[in-house]
Amino acid sequence: MKFRLGERVRTTVDAPAGWPGAFSAPAGTPGTITSLPAVLGSYGIALDGDPDGMPAAYEAGEFTSAE
Repeated sequence: MKFRLGERVRTTVDAPAGWPGAFSAPAGTPGTITSLPAVLGSYGIALDGDPDGMPAAYEAGEFTSAE
């Protein structure tokens, strides 16, 4: 499946906090694609509710279209 910039998606995996007090996101968290992968890279997804607003890296099999 091809994804596009700005597309609304929903994660399919948990994303635990990287350090104490950091944002964590359970599977099913909605977000928006902010960058597409380079040759073998991952997608940048800004997750709803993440207070820092920085995109997280997800592989194509770790999220699905929310549309």
